[in-house]
Amino acid sequence: MLLPTTTVGSFPKPEYLTKARFQFSKSQISKTELEELEKKATKEWIDFQEEIGIDILVDGEMYRGDMVTYFAEHFKGFEISGLVRSYGNRYYRKPVAVAEIERADPVTVEWFKFAQNLTKKPVKGMLTGPYTIMDWSFDEHYPSRRDFCLRLAEVVNEEAKDLERAGAQYIQIDEPAVSVRPEELGLAIEAMGIATQGLKAYTLTHICYGDFQKIYPKMLDIPVSEGTYP
Repeated sequence: MLLPTTTVGSFPKPEYLTKARFQFSKSQISKTELEELEKKATKEWIDFQEEIGIDILVDGEMYRGDMVTYFAEHFKGFEISGLVRSYGNRYYRKPVAVAEIERADPVTVEWFKFAQNLTKKPVKGMLTGPYTIMDWSFDEHYPSRRDFCLRLAEVVNEEAKDLERAGAQYIQIDEPAVSVRPEELGLAIEAMGIATQGLKAYTLTHICYGDFQKIYPKMLDIPVSEGTYP
């Protein structure tokens, strides 16, 4: 492919899935029932991307509520706080690091496999980056932001390697928080180096929400194959 097309990765959830996620939060439906609807929505988005001719597909992240909280719920060492306002009228449950962060099992691999089995086109593995998870969480365990961030980078690297072993040719590690604190860009670059270490897959990052004039051109040093910056 001369100029392969793809998307950032997160698609809107259909109304039936939004309703189901609310019902699940109220214990009105089972986890199995929710997952079946998440799979239905994932298939619909895979079909849509094929219909419009996208080359490198995404699963749409139908099974994730928030891009940071989702991973914190699956990593050991986190607790989840109450709702915190992030911007506009968007709220999320902010993670709290209370112990050493560890990954007991793969978090996204089974969803990647499910999506990849729906198409002959490559599907990207989609991860949230260590800097963003650190910046959007409270820290009650690590002595510094750097210690917290670099530990997360090691855990994200474990997940990325499992995605690669599962067949992911493309792995995107999202870092929307990177542009918010220009003085910590060096830390974000260091963490991404750890997160992508040893990978043979084509790596990407996506950054948004910030003033890119403050981090350019240093942001080009982020060690990935390609970056997207709206």
